[in-house]
This record gives sequence, structure tokens and C-alpha cells, in this order.
Amino acid sequence: MSDTLNPVSAAFLSIEDVDPVNSLVIGSFAVLEGPAPSLAEVRRLVEQRLPLAPRYRQRVRRTVLDLRAPVWEDDPDFVLARHVGRMSVPAPGGDEEVAQLIGRCMAARMHRDHPLWDVTVCTGLAGGRWGLLSRIHHALADGVSGTALLRVLFEIPEDAAPPQVGLGARPGSRWRRLATGAVSAGRGVLALGSAVVPVHGPSVSAAVGPARHYAWATVPLASARDVRRDLGLTVNDVALAAVSGGFRDLLAQRGHEPHPRSVRSLVPVSAWSGTTDEPDNHVTLMLADLPVHLEDPVARVRAVHDLVGRLRRSGEPEAGVLAQQLLGAAPYAVVGAATRWVFRLPHHHLSTVTTNVPGPRRRLSCLGREVEQMLPYVPIADRVPIGVAMFTYAGELTFGVTADRDVDDLGVLLDGITTAWWSLAGAPAGTKVPAPQDLRP
Repeated sequence: MSDTLNPVSAAFLSIEDVDPVNSLVIGSFAVLEGPAPSLAEVRRLVEQRLPLAPRYRQRVRRTVLDLRAPVWEDDPDFVLARHVGRMSVPAPGGDEEVAQLIGRCMAARMHRDHPLWDVTVCTGLAGGRWGLLSRIHHALADGVSGTALLRVLFEIPEDAAPPQVGLGARPGSRWRRLATGAVSAGRGVLALGSAVVPVHGPSVSAAVGPARHYAWATVPLASARDVRRDLGLTVNDVALAAVSGGFRDLLAQRGHEPHPRSVRSLVPVSAWSGTTDEPDNHVTLMLADLPVHLEDPVARVRAVHDLVGRLRRSGEPEAGVLAQQLLGAAPYAVVGAATRWVFRLPHHHLSTVTTNVPGPRRRLSCLGREVEQMLPYVPIADRVPIGVAMFTYAGELTFGVTADRDVDDLGVLLDGITTAWWSLAGAPAGTKVPAPQDLRP
């Protein structure tokens, strides 16, 4: 493991420094069958398995005058009890109480004097269940490598690993790969340049305060099997089309025109090409104008499929990787100052963030208790008041939506996402469409 933060990890610290209300914490809430174990049992489990992730015993240290990038160093005052705690979900421990707890805890910033992660045992869920709230600072890990914390907390079946993700290695010789990558990155720079024009008209962008709403909706992956096969789609296509449908409904509810450039999403793309055993940030991005103008669900998902394919062919992800490499070669004092300056500027170029992380394909367990659900969380900052995290687990896809506390119509977005999914997936006659925040007993 490198002791120096890479440009992406360092940038997350700089972005958080811009505004004291920013909290760039990612994580999840696992719902487990009861009875809940004692706090001592969970702490013993984490202590035994923490050597699987040595970075989780290290903290960030800034260099003198920020002349060089921050570095990772062992925390001389590491105390496990500081990172594994316990709290009770307010009665009656249902969907609303769980959502409020997630929003409140995830909005809290992490102290940088110690390793940037923590786990909370949450008791008092309805039906005798309990939860594990896991928080990781984005400077420590991205959505893919952040799942390394799962190995510390859960027993994972051998066949549970999600499919390999990432840009992957290019075929051919080293020089051929470099040349091909440079051409793709060049095209991507041009594509990104044309994508940062302001979004059209009123969008969902707004100032972000310190408090958060959180809500979720869960759908079975198998429900989209037929439409994926018939139209040649991926799960990501169907999921992103459902999110587009949700934002279409949100715009309509607010009286805004669903224009082709009304909602531009930052779409993180994993740049991992090998193992993700250690936490780190290998992520690049695409900027996608979601097809919110299309009412027909089939036309919308076809548009998403074509859009994602076009963005990948344009080289936007490779351009992001190239930019990171260039930033890594530049003096950190200049890069850090420039990052903070850019994020202090007002903008109208980005509406939301939508991230899709494949999770375990089989059910996990902790201390003999099965994990029933995994609820993902994505942070928001700057003028992006809504973010959507999509996470697959054991045959289900969960949309976890983070919003600023002033967003009072979050239910419209969640209802729109589930309606758009089932409009495309085609629920059989008589099937009850799951409601948002479906925390099943």
C-alpha cells in the first residue's frame, strides 16, 4: 500500500474543507435477523479481523504547509472502542426511524485525528431485528473497495463475490495500450468539455445545508430479467432508466420542463483493474444528461443504454484517469488550492450523482445472524442536493437516496423510481408493487 494519498483521495479531503457542512462519508446500513449480539461480541469480531484491512488502523496526516499530498500513518492512539459503538433506534424501530437515524449519522463529519471509519450496532428495529451502520470517509475508499469492510464484519460465502468491475486492462503490448488509452483520453477530454455547459432551465440543483434526508426502495433483480434479455440491456441500464423516470416525475411535480438537459448526473466509474482487497480510490467519472424528457419507459431505457455506450466510447472515463495521473505529477500545494477554489465557485453544471455498486450475490451473516438487507448511502455536497446509490445484494437492487433536509418532496422521487422500474420490468397482474422504504420483517 502507498503511504501517500492518491489525487482522488486527497481531493475528497479538499472538497470537504470547502464548506463545514460537507460530510463526504459513504457507507451502508445492514439489517440483520435477531437477536442482537452484545457490543463486546461485535468488538471482539472486529478486533480479530481488522488485520485483514491494515489501512483501517491508519489516520491521515497533513504535510507541512500542504506542500505535499497528505499521507497515511499508523494511529499511535488507536482505540477500537472509538470505532465500534452502539445506539438504539427510536421506537417503534420502523422504516421512518431507521431512515432518520441513517440521515442523521451519515451527515456527521469524521474527526481526522483517527482512522476514518466507524461501525455502530443499532438495536431496537421492528420485529426483533438489529442493524450495523458502517461509515467510511470517501478519502479512505471508493464504493467498490469500501466493501472491503464487509470482510471485517461479515462471514462471506465463497461464491458471494460480485462480478469483476472496472475499466480493465487493454489488450496488446504495453505501448499499444498506452497509445490506445491516450487516444481515448483525448476524445474524452473533448467530450467532457462539451458536457460542462450549464444544465437547461430550472433543475434540481440547490444549496446544501448540514442536515440530511434518507430513503430507499428495493426491487427484485429477477423482475427485469425478461426485458434485459429482450432488449439486450444491463442491470445498470434498467436502474439508471428508473432513476431518470423518478427525476422526470420530480421535475413535473415542481412545475419544471423535463428537458433533455434538465438533469445532469455525475456517474462514477470504477477504474479498478485488479484486486480490490485494500481500501483505496480508483474511480473516474462520466457526465450523463439523463433522458428525463422521454415518457415511454422502453424509449427511456434504450436512450440510457445508448448514452452510457456513447460516453464510454467517447473516452470520458479514460480522460478522468489521465487527469488524475497529471494531477499526481503536479505540486500538491497548487492542486489542493485549485480544487478548493473551483468548489467555492457557484455553478449550474451538475444536478445529481448516481452511483451503482455491485454487492455480494449471496446472503452474508454476522455472528450467526443473517443479513436481510443492505441499504447504500452516497454523500452530497456543493450544489448537488440529491444523490442516488444503487446497490445489489442477494438478488435485490436497492436505491438509497440521500437528500438535503430542505428537499421536502423526496417521496415523489422514490415513488417515481419504483414506478419507472415496474413500468419497464412489467410486474405480473395482481403483483403488489413494493412501496419505498420497504423494510420487510
